[in-house]
Amino acid sequence: MVQQINHQGTVAEIYGDSMRVRITQRAACSECKVSAHCHIAEQKEKMIDVHHVKDIGQYHIGETVTLTFADKTGMRAVWMAFVVPFLIMVFAVFVCSMFTDSEPMMAFTGILVLIPYYIALFLLRDRLKERFAFHVEKPKNN
Repeated sequence: MVQQINHQGTVAEIYGDSMRVRITQRAACSECKVSAHCHIAEQKEKMIDVHHVKDIGQYHIGETVTLTFADKTGMRAVWMAFVVPFLIMVFAVFVCSMFTDSEPMMAFTGILVLIPYYIALFLLRDRLKERFAFHVEKPKNN
């Protein structure tokens, strides 16, 4: 069974076969009883674009919808955003340390090798946008 991440949101805009959904992202402690008196509780409003929506005509602006995102896909995004760049940087620093004892040079090399990685991500952004897409559905009535 595929684990999914679900968010409730409100349709803010519909254009073509796409829509923009407003979600409220809350910190884990925002549900706490004393969160109104605590400055740690955080709440942000975000706009999520959902492309290639099937049956877009059944959705209306202001309607509550559920956004779904496969948990496995979320982990893949974390790997691409944090783990792979970290491993590239550590490898570059290790290789550079074999040729020089200069720590500033090792740090500079570690950062410099990330430039091609981020350029590649930028060039592949359209393909990645399709791979890491949210899906929208009407909430199930209980």
